[in-house]
Amino acid sequence: MTSNTGKTTPQSVAADKRTIVGILANSSEDAGLGTQTIDDKYLTAALQAVGAIPLIIPTLLKDAELTHVLSLVDGLILTGDASNIQPAYYNNDGTSESHGPFDDKRDTSAFVLIRAAFENDLPLLGICRGMQEMNVAFGGTIRNDLYANHEFSLHHPIDYTLPPKQRYGAAHQLILEEDGLLNSILGEGDHQVNSLHEQAVETLGDGLVLDALSEDGVIEAFHHPDKAFFLGIQWHAEFEAVSNPVSTRIFAAFSKAMQSIEDVKAFL
Repeated sequence: MTSNTGKTTPQSVAADKRTIVGILANSSEDAGLGTQTIDDKYLTAALQAVGAIPLIIPTLLKDAELTHVLSLVDGLILTGDASNIQPAYYNNDGTSESHGPFDDKRDTSAFVLIRAAFENDLPLLGICRGMQEMNVAFGGTIRNDLYANHEFSLHHPIDYTLPPKQRYGAAHQLILEEDGLLNSILGEGDHQVNSLHEQAVETLGDGLVLDALSEDGVIEAFHHPDKAFFLGIQWHAEFEAVSNPVSTRIFAAFSKAMQSIEDVKAFL
């Protein structure tokens, strides 16, 4: 890569060596017009905590186009969102009133990307909704009773009037599985995470392995043992990722997995 003077610069050389991470957008509507949206915090986490260049993937693409995009990136992040997965995908008859709001384009795009990433050994990190999409893609189910079920006493409705630092503050501790991928990433210690979700994984999809629970028994993380990095986490690790030790370790492991993909591409 060269500057506008035709000379190669140190900055351009550094940029050429950076990995590229695809991040799936959400579809919405504003004043009657369709929109594609994504929170800055995911892009910031990719830039600063992963050290990668983020590539936003719109939910407007056809299946073949989505698969082609994956050939251009070194990893994939599926973000959280205020929308939920259509319950028909996990054999539930919930409605928009009971299980919504929904984002059909996000659902279909995510499932295509998850299957393609798995088949091509592409590092995948699913966050919140993204984790739930991974689970449903493998035949798992989602529970919708976090706030009504008194067993989940550490999970409460989200108060959007609070400033972000309070809203994304630590809510509970992770109970890690000893042989899990997440335990190998985080190591021993007290690992506190935030909690901003109204749904959660109920039964794990085929082949997925439990990595962590919350103290009140909600599934907080899983991975697929046949892949180097295929990890779903329920909390929002992207928020202030560079200053949170749990987040920095997860994104560093994700970055390392993506770099391995880039090294293979360079060899080929």
